[in-house]
Amino acid sequence: MSAVFKTFILFTQLVVIFAALPPIQKCSLSDSSCLKKSAQNAITAFAAGIAEIGTEVLDPVHIDVINIDLSGLKLTIKDANIKGLKNAVVDKLKVDTAKKVITFTFHAAPLTLKGKYKASGQLLLLPISGDGDMTLKIKNIEITLTMMYDIIKNKDGKDVIALKSYKYTYENNENTHFKLTNLFNGNKQLSDAMHSFMNENWKAISQEFGTPTIEKPVQKIYTCIKDYLLSQPLEEIAIV
Repeated sequence: MSAVFKTFILFTQLVVIFAALPPIQKCSLSDSSCLKKSAQNAITAFAAGIAEIGTEVLDPVHIDVINIDLSGLKLTIKDANIKGLKNAVVDKLKVDTAKKVITFTFHAAPLTLKGKYKASGQLLLLPISGDGDMTLKIKNIEITLTMMYDIIKNKDGKDVIALKSYKYTYENNENTHFKLTNLFNGNKQLSDAMHSFMNENWKAISQEFGTPTIEKPVQKIYTCIKDYLLSQPLEEIAIV
């Protein structure tokens, strides 16, 4: 293989790799407005997954199993897919370089979760049982990730941002709609009554059971951000 051909192959590989990375507008870490715009421009690429650096596809987010055992309700959701993150809107991105904290707030409208469910126990005040398909439509959810970080050296001696830990809060700002097949072994009267109860009391249900439902999707989003930042020298993505 000639040297020219080897150079061409290498160039082609680099083009493919960098084409898959999110378009980054360099910003000062103190310029929250610029950071917000840069993050928004990268949402679509992040949602599609960046295979070259091993980040997971975020739209749809696939969750093998979600277990909820809380307040008298036992609910298992398996083989769940959550769609809608590619349309997320960045509301805030702030980096506190003194405290080494990144605050990232975004909202997604809507998100749709589909999976297989099995439920028993009580949902708020009413008994519930069922085993079938679940569709959950969240009209508008806002999530804030607060991420602690350090600046470390990568294998090439370049500074990179290394996320250490995170915490999150969320708020359902609009209606959430529930649809579950085979509630009460297919009893239509009981099923209709339960659906009316759930969809009328979506706010209370979201507040009571939302955290275990979104915990794994949020963890996947955090991991994606962490892996991306570790892969990019700080000087290439920020004005330093």
